Amino acid sequence: MTATTPTVRASARRARPWVALAVVALLGAVAAVLLSGSDATGGRALGPENAAPAGAKALVEVLRDQGIDVRVVSTLDDARSAAARPDTTVLVDDAGSYLVADQWGELGDAASSLVLLAPGAVALDALVPGVGLAAQVDDGVRDLDCDLPPLSRVERVHAAGLAYSVDDVDPGADVVACVRDPESDAAGLVVVDDGDRRVVVVGTTTALSNGTVTTAGADDAAYGLALLGQTDTLVWYLPGVDDVPEGAGTLATLTPGWVTPVLLLLTATAVAAMVWRGRRLGPLVVERMPVVVRASETTEGRARLYERSGQRRHALDQLRIGTLGRLARLTGLASTSSVDEVVDRVAGLLQADPRGLRHVLVDADPADDAELVGLSDSLLDLERAVARAAAPS
Repeated sequence: MTATTPTVRASARRARPWVALAVVALLGAVAAVLLSGSDATGGRALGPENAAPAGAKALVEVLRDQGIDVRVVSTLDDARSAAARPDTTVLVDDAGSYLVADQWGELGDAASSLVLLAPGAVALDALVPGVGLAAQVDDGVRDLDCDLPPLSRVERVHAAGLAYSVDDVDPGADVVACVRDPESDAAGLVVVDDGDRRVVVVGTTTALSNGTVTTAGADDAAYGLALLGQTDTLVWYLPGVDDVPEGAGTLATLTPGWVTPVLLLLTATAVAAMVWRGRRLGPLVVERMPVVVRASETTEGRARLYERSGQRRHALDQLRIGTLGRLARLTGLASTSSVDEVVDRVAGLLQADPRGLRHVLVDADPADDAELVGLSDSLLDLERAVARAAAPS
């Protein structure tokens, strides 16, 4: 006979915390993916197609309105090919640090005008030796303080981002440093022109984002147009995993940005589940075997375990299983009969309400020991009543 206790409703009630935990983990994973950005040209910070406050779509649209041909590429080969064309500026946003020194050198040889967004040490050493990362600049609006003709109408910009030192640049190069940080005396904008190539190092990247480009009190829009609108074509190059030379990639560069936060979230969820559902193991019990244990002692031992752990429902279910088996035999049903078949047969035999019988045989959940004893007595009374009804007269 197949017993269906505990009920589906009770099982679902016990599973609710696990379901809630799984939903929280899933929502957190989705949020991590959305926040980290899954599209190489859309969801990333300063992405040219990203319309979020951290993106740069507003600046790109303004450039296009001014007649600038803005092309977004994602491979080094495409960037080199585009850079070879006349009157072209190449903007490189290698936020994932995918390019190595040789690749930066190849790109520098191909382009006559380069704009680097928050470059790292590898790019600086390859293209503008002597320019070094000096400080992280907090949000704020500062004077541009720059004598470059294209920036003559720009007075103040948002200075949040990075600042670079220019003390060690080759004296033969023409160097202009703007947006000075008063604490480090480093510059948020550095322009280096050695005669063959013009490289613009932009540390004040916040000024190019959608969230600040149109705010009052700063000339961020004019700043972006002056930096990126000096040629007819702007190639916006976003290096990716495909650009990593064979054997040069690291786990950090080859892993999508959303993987780390998702793994951390899943790990935290697993730890929380272990702490919540964990059980402390007691000391080991050494017992000489074999031993002979009487059935009554086994029954009493299991009863004490149920009592100690408060498992009244489990103890009652064991009694119900035995009662259902005996009721099936008394009413002439097979041993594989379901609980519903037994309830219907007993209800017809006793002329009783099936709901009341099901309450005793399946649904009732004892809240204390007294209710457990009362339900046990009800099972015994039910079995006796069926035995009397089924006995031949």
